[in-house]
Amino acid sequence: MQKSSNRCLHLQLGLAFLAQLFSGSRLHAENQVEYGYEYYSEENNRMTIETHNVAFDQKLTDVFDIKGELTYDGISGSTPTGTLSPAGKVNLTQLDDIRRAASLQVDAKLDSHTITPGFAYSGESDYISYGVSLNDAIEFNEKNTTLQLGVSQNFDSVRNTDQTTLKYIWSDKYSITALIGVSQLLSPKTIFNAEFTFGNDSGYMSDPYRLAGFVPDGFPFSIGVPERRPSHRNKEILYTSLLHYFDPLNASLEGSYRFYNDSYGVYANTLMLTWHQWLGKHLLVEPMFRFYEQSAADFYHITFSGPFSTDPPGFHSSDYRLSELYTLDSGLQATVIITDYLHIIAGYHHYEMHGLDGKTSTAMYPKANVYTVGLSFLW
Repeated sequence: MQKSSNRCLHLQLGLAFLAQLFSGSRLHAENQVEYGYEYYSEENNRMTIETHNVAFDQKLTDVFDIKGELTYDGISGSTPTGTLSPAGKVNLTQLDDIRRAASLQVDAKLDSHTITPGFAYSGESDYISYGVSLNDAIEFNEKNTTLQLGVSQNFDSVRNTDQTTLKYIWSDKYSITALIGVSQLLSPKTIFNAEFTFGNDSGYMSDPYRLAGFVPDGFPFSIGVPERRPSHRNKEILYTSLLHYFDPLNASLEGSYRFYNDSYGVYANTLMLTWHQWLGKHLLVEPMFRFYEQSAADFYHITFSGPFSTDPPGFHSSDYRLSELYTLDSGLQATVIITDYLHIIAGYHHYEMHGLDGKTSTAMYPKANVYTVGLSFLW
């Protein structure tokens, strides 16, 4: 899991939360341009991430619709390597980088099918990713039911250090994902969604910024050695959600559950609740709460031992994100409808990660505050 993946873990609801800022506005117009800014800050002066995001959605004809997104974000600060000093203090490494990303999708409406090919790019100094995707949404049962089918492939390159020459090299990583899902209108006020996703990752899977705590035979203390993860990982994800509108309250409740399992030995459960409350015609308030818990990877160790080596064989990692843990995420988002053509959105949420194994240092796990603002122009 490289630095690009690190951001996803640091921001469990980061860019996803930013994207949700505009979820309400997309119901009211076919064409729009959106700008969003997010500031993510971990406590104790650790990691800071600033993100600028521009997205557009333009209807070209009755058949074709084009969507695009540009993202520019900067990361700076320190993050745990996974090891402890002889005094028991968490060792940190400094990260500073800029990421530029872009994606483009075209919806083609063909009878009951909406076929969507897509392309995505993300690049930073030590991680480059290209992705292609193809999705099909099939409506039937008088448009009360939608079957979703999709497949995507990522081609990534990761900069890391060759342990023999100690020089930088670039290694390949590939990810393929297939999805099948259904969206069902249960009543005029209730929508149910279910999705199953299968993914396979292969290639360079380790994180060049993480170490494993290694105690060579006869040593009274541990040393940091490069982590090594299996070069293949299968992932299975089941996601369900239910949205119900309450007439007397002019509000809706959305609940979701996600089950995750992979061949690293990690399984995880995620519960999320969001309340969408209209206060008059010009203000939408949306409090949310999210709980996530996972088991540890099979090769996660606070420390492991063996004959002395600067690059021990086998799989090993002391990355706290692979430990047994849970996270709490709660926040509030407000959308002000200035006119039918201009919406202003602001949000805040607080994120906490906590260990469950009783062994990993509590100082490893971050707490963060995330602030988001955005504008949506519709026509």
